Amino acid sequence: MIRVAILLSVLVLGFLFFKKFKDDKDLNKEIGFVLVFLFVLILYHQNYTNQVQDKVTKLLIAFKEGKVLVCQDNKVDKEHFDFESGTMVFISREIVDIKYPITSCKVKK
Repeated sequence: MIRVAILLSVLVLGFLFFKKFKDDKDLNKEIGFVLVFLFVLILYHQNYTNQVQDKVTKLLIAFKEGKVLVCQDNKVDKEHFDFESGTMVFISREIVDIKYPITSCKVKK
């Protein structure tokens, strides 16, 4: 939601610049290019963030259902690991300092 507010703010500022410099066609093209580039960049970032969030959600659901995950070629299950939601990592219950980020995991088939 914040990204959308930022995007709208940038667009409003861009249109204000267009009005101020309406006689300078080259500057208007440059400002327009920058605005379009920012818009595409924000859309790409939003799409990427949604994909990562979907992956994390699916992995977390699988973990909570008791399925085995494979993280960096090691098995992660509910019996031996806990999930730390603040840092988004699986922490070993038995061995100290073994942590696997959830983004490096896959569901074992």
